[in-house]
Formats: sequence, C-alpha cells, structure tokens
Amino acid sequence: MRNLVISALILSAYPLVGLGQTTEGAWTYIVENNGATITGSTATGAVTIPSVLGGYAVKKVGKAHPPIFGVVNDSVTSVVIPNSVTSIGVNAFSYCQYLTSVTIPNSVTSIEIAAFNFTGLRSVTIPNSVTSIGISAFEGCATLASITFASTSSVTSIGVRAFAWCGTWTGLTSVTIPNSVTSIGNEAFSGCTTLSSVYLPVRFSTTYPNFGLTASQVSFYDTTSPSYLMGQQSVIANPSTYGLYTTSQIQNMAVGDLVLTRQVSGGFVLNYDIEQSTDLQTWTPYQALSLPLTGLPTDKAFVRIKAKQVSNPISASAGAANSGTVNPGSYGTSSNPVNTGGAGDGGITGAGGGSGND
Repeated sequence: MRNLVISALILSAYPLVGLGQTTEGAWTYIVENNGATITGSTATGAVTIPSVLGGYAVKKVGKAHPPIFGVVNDSVTSVVIPNSVTSIGVNAFSYCQYLTSVTIPNSVTSIEIAAFNFTGLRSVTIPNSVTSIGISAFEGCATLASITFASTSSVTSIGVRAFAWCGTWTGLTSVTIPNSVTSIGNEAFSGCTTLSSVYLPVRFSTTYPNFGLTASQVSFYDTTSPSYLMGQQSVIANPSTYGLYTTSQIQNMAVGDLVLTRQVSGGFVLNYDIEQSTDLQTWTPYQALSLPLTGLPTDKAFVRIKAKQVSNPISASAGAANSGTVNPGSYGTSSNPVNTGGAGDGGITGAGGGSGND
C-alpha cells in the first residue's frame, strides 16, 4: 500500500494543463525548446515513437501526469525510442503493465521521475549517454530480471527508490553499479528481495545500508581496477562456462597433471603457455615458467593454461606417475576444463583464475 500511495503522489504532483497540445496521427505533443515533447498517444502493441512531429525533432517523451499511454495501460507491449530523444520525462511510461521491452538510444541523457515505474519490463539497458536516473524511475518493476549499464557508463546519480521492489516476481539477482556513479538515493534497492549480489564502487562501503541493502548483498570494487571485479563477476555468475582453477591450485599442480613433450635434444618442455587477464576477454602471455610451477602472477585477476605446439617433438609422455589430485575451487572443476581455443592453438585445456591475492 505504501508503494501505491507514493506513486500516486508522484503522479499527481505534475499535472499537465494548458500546454497548447497538438495532435498528429496517434501522437499528442507540445513544442518547447525548439523541439517536440510527446505528451500522449493512442498507439498500441509494439510501438515505435516517431522522431519528427509537426516538423520538429522529438526531443523528449513524457511531460507529467497522465503518462503518454494513459493511466494503467494494458495494450502497449514494447517501445522503441528514436535517437532524437534526449530525455525520458516524468511518468512517461508509468503503469504500462504489459510493456516488456524498451529500446533506449544512446542519445538519452536523463531518465526522469517515475519514467518506467510499475511497468512490465523484463530487462533494461542503460546506454552510456545517460547521466542521471530519477526518483522511482523503475520502482515496482516486479518482472525486471536484468539491469545492465554500458561498460563506459556516464551515470553519476541514481535517485531515491529508483529500483525499489524490482524483480520480485522474476528474480533480479545481480546488478553492477558503474564506477561513474557518485550519488545513490535512499532505498534505491529497497524491497528487491531476490537481489543477492550488488557490486558497488568502494566509495559506498559505509553508506550502502541507506540504499536498502544488507552486508550479505553487497561487494565492493576498487575504482582503480574495475575490470578486475568484472572478470570475477563473470566467473561467479557463470562458473560452468569457464571451468577455472584458482591461482594457488595451479601452483600446486604436480608435473604429472600436465603433458610434457620430449624434444630431439632429449629434454622435456612444458606443453602449455601461461596467460593472464583482468577481464576474461583479453589475454596476454606471462613470463616463461620453470618446473615445478612457481611464480604464477598474483597481480592479475585470472590466469589460464593454454596448450601450445612444441617444435622438434619426439613423443609425448606423462610426467611423474604419482602426481596428486587438484581439488577444484568454487570457480570451476578440474574434470570439466574449458575447451574454446581456436584452430592451431590446441585450445584451452585447463584454466586458472581467482583473485590476485590468491
């Protein structure tokens, strides 16, 4: 009941009167700041908002109460916003109960008060052009299962109750707040009962309880190394995708756990390269290693063992017969290694990962 009362107050706080509205087709708009602001529409189903009305570029969608498609709309299912739009206004799409998807272009800089509250959105991607997310912007989106910020996000502020009571029906489990954010309003994530992992810049390490979060829900990353955390998140969220070992586990592997190749000279060489990464996307070679395995990198988020082709081989053989067993950590299993290498590189036959402090 409290949520409905708060939303009703927001809806009634910005009455739309006397604005000289014009209608063109299914769209009602006003002209301000040398552009069109859409204030209403009779469109239904999958909606594509026009980029020009009355010869004016559509710069804003939504102005105040009532929302563009009316109060408690049950006919609009999706919305594509044109890249002429720079602002999604107050109450723009409020209470579009069956609005499951929205395309926000990389021209929008602000998402204003209650713009999408109590809609049926299932996912939302905030483009890097957005700098602010207003009060209750997505509050009450019970089916919202995914909130994604652009990797180069420009968002600096997230308003009070912006994502409160999101994902309660479909299970919003994780969200990463970008390093660009410097202000988060009270109760921004209040009532998100399924949210188990919220990754925050370390600057919020003492204020997160104000956002409606508990210690068990939050993790913090160093603002000087955001890609480090992003790599960890990827592994934790999808461990079976990587089949990773921790750094210490690779260090403790006996020779017999790896394949050696005998060269013409009679010597044996390790048939693998060691590579390192901070984001699980870009991998670079690590220094040559001697046996036993020592000196693995501790300054990177992840390391992996990658099969290579050895020149002048005679035969391949296992190492020591009694090599011991590697106990897999929480990031994967030794019995199910990653196998994604390209042609000619032998593939990834094992992988190492974990924090740089491992």
